[in-house]
Amino acid sequence: MAKKSSKSKRVVRRTMRKKSIINAEKILADVPAEKCFWANNGWIIRNIQELPIALENMNDETFVYHCNREKNDFYNWIRDVIGYKELAADIKNSKTRNVMIKKVKKAIRVLKR
Repeated sequence: MAKKSSKSKRVVRRTMRKKSIINAEKILADVPAEKCFWANNGWIIRNIQELPIALENMNDETFVYHCNREKNDFYNWIRDVIGYKELAADIKNSKTRNVMIKKVKKAIRVLKR
């Protein structure tokens, strides 16, 4: 089997970087209005960047309503709507707001690079 040339490797790397940038922009962007996260306290979260702000400001009752033994609505929204399966898996078992906030903020920083 023939090895790829240096030029073709550069093209592949450049293409992968472009795809990563496009994917990051998509993950960071607002979701369609009908796909926003509607917290039970009335807040509407439109994108992943608003999630840690909402988590920092919601009370325990609201957090537990959305994240408990039976369900994790934040996990579902990140996985199914945002499409960021890696972050969703990372927060799936997060049962405290602080842990979830740290993980989401870290993911946002990585996406913005």
